Amino acid sequence: MNKIIISAFLVLSLAACGGSKTADVPASNQNIQTARVVTAKAVLASMDTARYKDGELLVKFKSGVASKVLMKTHDGTGAKVLKSYDIVPNLQHVKLAAGMSVRNAVETYMADPNVEYAEPNYVRCAASVTPNDTYFTPQQWALYNTGTFANGTAGADIKARDAWDLTQGDRKVVVAVIDTGIDYNHPDLVNNIWTNAGESSPLSFRTNGLDNDHNGYINDWRGWNFADNNNDPFDDIGHGTHVSGIIGAVGNNNIGITGVMWNVSIMPLKIFSAITTKESLCGVAGGFVADEIAAIQYAWQNGANIINGSYSNGLQYCQVEFDAIAVAEQHGVLFVVAAGNSTTNIDLTMGQPVINDLHNIIAVAATDQNDRLAAFSDYGPNSVHLAAPGVYILSTVPPGYVLESTNLIINGASSYAFLDGTSMAAPHVVGVAGLIYSYYNKDVQHFDYRQVRGMILRYVDTVADSQNLALLSGRVFSNGRLNAYKALSSLLQPTELTATPTGTTGITLTWKDNATGEDLYVIERRPSNSNGVFAVIQGNLPANSTQFVDSGLTPGAGYEYRVKAMAYLPNPPDTTFITAESFYSNSASATTPLTAPAVPESGGGGGGGCSIGARQNTLTAASDTAALLLPLIVLGLIRTIRRKK
Repeated sequence: MNKIIISAFLVLSLAACGGSKTADVPASNQNIQTARVVTAKAVLASMDTARYKDGELLVKFKSGVASKVLMKTHDGTGAKVLKSYDIVPNLQHVKLAAGMSVRNAVETYMADPNVEYAEPNYVRCAASVTPNDTYFTPQQWALYNTGTFANGTAGADIKARDAWDLTQGDRKVVVAVIDTGIDYNHPDLVNNIWTNAGESSPLSFRTNGLDNDHNGYINDWRGWNFADNNNDPFDDIGHGTHVSGIIGAVGNNNIGITGVMWNVSIMPLKIFSAITTKESLCGVAGGFVADEIAAIQYAWQNGANIINGSYSNGLQYCQVEFDAIAVAEQHGVLFVVAAGNSTTNIDLTMGQPVINDLHNIIAVAATDQNDRLAAFSDYGPNSVHLAAPGVYILSTVPPGYVLESTNLIINGASSYAFLDGTSMAAPHVVGVAGLIYSYYNKDVQHFDYRQVRGMILRYVDTVADSQNLALLSGRVFSNGRLNAYKALSSLLQPTELTATPTGTTGITLTWKDNATGEDLYVIERRPSNSNGVFAVIQGNLPANSTQFVDSGLTPGAGYEYRVKAMAYLPNPPDTTFITAESFYSNSASATTPLTAPAVPESGGGGGGGCSIGARQNTLTAASDTAALLLPLIVLGLIRTIRRKK
């Protein structure tokens, strides 16, 4: 009888082994994909550096929300549905009510409990944007050098196409051009000319003979003519129009050329005219410092971010000029000047505003289509900060163009010409400064003039990028030539930050490194679901980092994180550096577990292993337990029967 009992026990025990495959029984927590939670704060942070279509929004409602509720939500904001999508259920493309900003709409919709998320209708661009302007290739070699114009060198350009992938400018950026005036009717400029809202709206203000905005200038609705003291800053010489086209000829309009900025507000401030040129005894265009000072004052008082000064002061120091530029600095105005065309080391002279001890000056030398320092260009390792293209530069000119040129192009109502000079180099730098302002200061000021200047001066092309740039080494402060993309992309915002618990006391952060010129990363943390201040927990993580492990945390505690990139920028004439920071990444949160998760053992496979002790779910664990207890139950029953007998 004992043999029979033992045999039965072995058979029943083996029944619990060998045939069990836990992989065939799905666990309740396997193959579940965690949805990413989109917060209003994250969307608004992304909008700081993004381009998007005004007046539109993409709204994703939560599943199960009735169509009546959807329409009631839209009616509450005055929005109209343009399109619904099948690929993303409950997603609608809406047209916002007049007067509602995209930012306000995001906040309103995401405060609604029925809305999963709301995002702008972001702009997307094909890689390496190439405008359709008639003379962009190959004539505008400074922006995109194919090596086919004037025996040039491919790649000897400012990398404008790459920069345009990020931004093509913004009409909120105001650039004052102090020069010979501007042909404000030129088809390639007319849409980028600044207008003075206080004198131009309503239209009757433009010609009513009154100083409507009380700034001391009557009907100055599109700038001022200081040379002739009137409200018509039209260019009767040509130089200012040429400079303006380099900065901001309208891009991708299938006309003529493109500026470094496709979108900008150019403020015409005329201090040189045919009349003042004769009085000043200058060869081409001449004026007086009194008009220059008045123009600088007008620029900062009327909201200019940048001044282009492509003119010479005759190599003599002028204190009043210094003082005026210093006041412009106090008001945050960047002042970009041409180094001059006399093949002179201006470190050895007392002239030019470039040697003034100010932090808002950028002085620019000229390079040619082969990345060589132009034969005519002034230089100076202390006085001149960098170089930019200034030879064979094609740009806009007015009708009746009077400057010398053997390469005048007339295309219908539009006129263009090639010119050489550091006057042509400076506006390339102005355009790049404008792109930086457009990208980083879209909604709020993120960078001031010193940081914009520092980014331009640090992120240049040098001999390491082009052998011909060796001629700039020791001749300009940065040893290099302007690179729009390097400057613009140097501190791009880190994205895709995630936080994952690693044990009971650690959280691992990962993110995407987008910046091209950062020196370090900074990690900040605060308790989850808190309005407390973020504190720096790592302030010197190496450049190009994409991961950080935060250790020594409290089990069962929640934490919120954000990341930013930082760089050290030059600030000449000082030898110390200033810092600049990217926008913060999205925030990411995680909670450490109270206890460490069980470490899984290696289970049997192929049907040959025993399921008892292997990784199990509730069903397999219950069945295995019953199988083990069954022999004991049988044995107990047999003994009970025996006692009864």
